[in-house]
Amino acid sequence: MKKKDVLLIIFIFIAVFSIIIVRPIENLDELWNYNTARAVAEGLTPYKDISMITTPLLPIITSVFLKIANEVIMSRILATAIWTSILFLTYKIFRKLIKEENISLISTALIGILFRGIFSLDYNVTLLLIALIIVYQEIEHLENVTQYNKKYDFIIGLLAGLAICTKQSIGIALAGIIVIYKIMFIKNKSQIKEYTKIIITRIIGILIPVLLLITYLIFSGSITDFINYAILGIKTFSNSISYTALLRNDKIEINILSIVVPITILIVIILLILSKKLKIQKKCQEELITLLMYSLSMAIVMYPISDEIHFLIGSLIVYILLVYIVVYVAQIIYNKIQIRNKLKIYKITSALIWIVLFAIILMNSMKSLNTYFKAEKNTQIEHYKWIQIQDYLEKRINKIDKYILQKEKEGKKVYILDSEAAVYNIPINKYNKNYDMFLKGNIGKDGEDGQIKKIQNKDDNILYLIKRRDLNLNWQIPINVVKYIRENLELVEEISIYEVYK
Repeated sequence: MKKKDVLLIIFIFIAVFSIIIVRPIENLDELWNYNTARAVAEGLTPYKDISMITTPLLPIITSVFLKIANEVIMSRILATAIWTSILFLTYKIFRKLIKEENISLISTALIGILFRGIFSLDYNVTLLLIALIIVYQEIEHLENVTQYNKKYDFIIGLLAGLAICTKQSIGIALAGIIVIYKIMFIKNKSQIKEYTKIIITRIIGILIPVLLLITYLIFSGSITDFINYAILGIKTFSNSISYTALLRNDKIEINILSIVVPITILIVIILLILSKKLKIQKKCQEELITLLMYSLSMAIVMYPISDEIHFLIGSLIVYILLVYIVVYVAQIIYNKIQIRNKLKIYKITSALIWIVLFAIILMNSMKSLNTYFKAEKNTQIEHYKWIQIQDYLEKRINKIDKYILQKEKEGKKVYILDSEAAVYNIPINKYNKNYDMFLKGNIGKDGEDGQIKKIQNKDDNILYLIKRRDLNLNWQIPINVVKYIRENLELVEEISIYEVYK
């Protein structure tokens, strides 16, 4: 690796880490992902002991990091490493496509700035990293696009298999693309023979991690629970946010991009259809096809929840496409401009833009890190050490955790039926399957009715904590279970923001 690339990786890592590390404990997605990995690290078995609806690669990998220190900050370091890899790969893809360093750096920096609000650890983010690794490799091998390469095609298949082991839906879509998309490049019978070998090798690569996962599920005794939660349970996932909601987002850039993304995809399709008439170079066509196919596989991330996070993750490859098209058109215009020293003017202008962006990012990073080191950080609440916790939340955690531990001494079991349950259970090393991420679609194939039946069969030594009526519930909460408890169980007291029922 070149020194320049190493310096860029270090710069990206510092910039990303400075954004992630200053955030207080508040992001539920971060805590849900950490809590699942924590449960794995502490010996619980996915699906059998842990309610999960995705395949388990990310929590298993994260659990290895948590062996070093079982703290949220470790998952933040891993998140920083993943996002650093994503942005560096984005830069390398730009360099392959547009062959110009300053534009590649500027485009990568702008994407980083756009994505800064969603820097966190998530299975969709891990999938994006895998997809970008595949895209980079596919673009690098476009010169021999229909030629069989045993090692390369096997690795591509292996990566797609790992994607399936990270999140089955998007992983299967990605695997489908790597198998079929090269059919678009076949021109003669001899290439069909090569393509057949490519397909077989890639499928073998896909199957290895998938078969290892199935073997693990069988020998861990969790195959039935996997089917219950990650396959049949998906039908109970009724939460959705329409794509049109992006037009009503508070951020103007999201409003604009939600229109730009589908238009970009449409433009690329039209360009490919009219490629002969427009005399688009063969290499350019191949690059457009590759980017288009992989952007479509990642676009599935936006369904059924098209919020800002899912939208940005699902459309990153489309932004690469957009930059590629803009630069391609700009190059045509540039070639027609008759100005003395136009190359020198371009080089100076683009370098100045990059230097300004670099300075802004560096100053903000130093400011954020300075704020973090000066701020008062938690040192008492377990698993949240070295991270800021707002005073109100620290008091609430201490109060609720003290209550749970006291009730357990009295021989009672406490379940928090709320999206925030993990916030309070993590510090006291509790994990309650189905309740620590109490959301629609996360509670198995029997859904809300199944949870109500379980509550009906429980004894008086179990207490259920439900958020007070005057407070808003998370939009994904199984509301029928909450209603059942309020209407059929006895309200005995209140603790902090919760009503207590038995």
